[in-house]
Amino acid sequence: MVQTFKQYRIKHILGITGGSIMALYDALYNQDIQPIMFRHEQGAIHAAEAFARVSGRPAVVAVTSGPGATNLVTGLANAYMDSAPVVAITGQVPTSVFGRDGFQETDILGVVTPITKFAYQVKKAEEAVAAFKTAYEISIIGRPGPTLVDIPRDIQLAAAPDREEKIPVNREKFIPPPPDEDKLRLAAKYLIEARRPVVLVGGGVLWSGATPEVLELSRMLYAPIVSTLPGKAAVPHDYPLYMGPAGMHGRAEADAALANADVILAVGTRFSDRTWGRFKELQESVRSGRVKLIHIDIDKSEIGKNVKPTIGVVADAKEALGTLLKFVDAGAQRDEKFMSWLLEIRKKYEEAMSKVADTSKAFHPWRVLKVLRRAAPRNTITTTGVGSHQMWAEVAWEVFEPGTFITSAGLGTMGFCVPAALGAKLADPTRPVLCIDGDGSFQMTMNNLALVREYDLPIVVTIFDNRALQLVKQWQIYLYKRRIIATEFGKMPDFMKIAEAYDIEGVKPESYDQLEKAVAKALRNNEALIVDLTIDSEEDIVLPWVKPGDWLTSALLPEGVNTKLVYEN
Repeated sequence: MVQTFKQYRIKHILGITGGSIMALYDALYNQDIQPIMFRHEQGAIHAAEAFARVSGRPAVVAVTSGPGATNLVTGLANAYMDSAPVVAITGQVPTSVFGRDGFQETDILGVVTPITKFAYQVKKAEEAVAAFKTAYEISIIGRPGPTLVDIPRDIQLAAAPDREEKIPVNREKFIPPPPDEDKLRLAAKYLIEARRPVVLVGGGVLWSGATPEVLELSRMLYAPIVSTLPGKAAVPHDYPLYMGPAGMHGRAEADAALANADVILAVGTRFSDRTWGRFKELQESVRSGRVKLIHIDIDKSEIGKNVKPTIGVVADAKEALGTLLKFVDAGAQRDEKFMSWLLEIRKKYEEAMSKVADTSKAFHPWRVLKVLRRAAPRNTITTTGVGSHQMWAEVAWEVFEPGTFITSAGLGTMGFCVPAALGAKLADPTRPVLCIDGDGSFQMTMNNLALVREYDLPIVVTIFDNRALQLVKQWQIYLYKRRIIATEFGKMPDFMKIAEAYDIEGVKPESYDQLEKAVAKALRNNEALIVDLTIDSEEDIVLPWVKPGDWLTSALLPEGVNTKLVYEN
């Protein structure tokens, strides 16, 4: 197994050892592969996902049976929802005690089959290496995703066989067909004839490496680009036609662009409810012909799953867009006022938020992110936890290099930020890494800060400290008549003492200038830092906000953004 790891250029195994995985770790002794021992298996699997996103290759996690394996479940579900290639190896009790409720026996395949691309339990030594190879390859074929191999302890200890027994699996089902040129030719016709075309970019664009094709198509059509939350990482935000992410806490101009388009080209997205609010208006517009919807995705199960498109194309995003560009010319007529209208919404929002931040006595999240962006080099890899700080980052954080924003989008996993930052730093030690976290999310996995010194993984962690589960509290304020329950924390812990405990410098700035200087210095000098930012939870209300089940044009906007999101030509 270890020799196979080397063939696949695997340099690290992330995880925690235990009785049923000891044999595999023992085989790593004095080998050129470094075990990275986390403080909780959830940390290992989140770090593996970020490692894969930065390196472009699957990361490998190895844990013991029972609780070790089940502690991976959240991370596997996260990787599955966000299409990240991770290979998990779980130890298992010996085959002689299968089904007898042996110590730490768990039917891990039964648990993870719905949230993995491939899960396999090795029953004989001849299958072990082949099972790993299959899991590794399937994780990156077609739409990326997590896989798992379960290896009983007696199989791990067996003598290496002379042959490999192939694992029966249909790899073809993961491989997309070539793009349908007739469909793309018709799609090009719709885009050329459109007055208000919009390109919706999902995370699949990033995995496919299709950013250049998206930008070229946008330029040729003079079409605004809107993204999903994971798609936010696929487009450089200083591209002038990028409107930002759309949806529940997306940009107002992005919501307006989608809601008022006459042709939407959606690429590498699953049409999440968090992007659209609800599907009724879109589906009725498509059905009536008011909107032409073109959906390109590598996974055929996504075409028509939530919204039935006018044209559905199953293909790799880069390949499909490359073909589409052959049929598109730049001679189309556009509604010039539409773009100006969208940019005016952006201007009003930025001006309104600046005024709101000016009146805040504590640090305001919107301005904090503006300051952090100034402090961070363009190539900084940024991770987030889940909560109001994540939604503020969705609205306000600018991505300049594709792939440098990593968040838990589909599953919304609190505790993602710190281990993801460690995984990103492990994948590329030369780049600065910034974790934008909330106090609730931070406390779920902060024990993994021990790895900062043990493995020399300096990261900067900024904690939006509002002493609340703020995004849930916002819902309580607006949707539950301000009945605040189970969302507010006490004054403990002291995050500066947490920093000291892990031998990391901690700062609690009193001004934006102090914040910028401290973060800029740490990122520039590759130093670890924990920043505690006091934020008033009463002022920490993330807007825009499309309430659950509402349509995009119903977004609540900050005071001062006096505009409707319905375009009047």
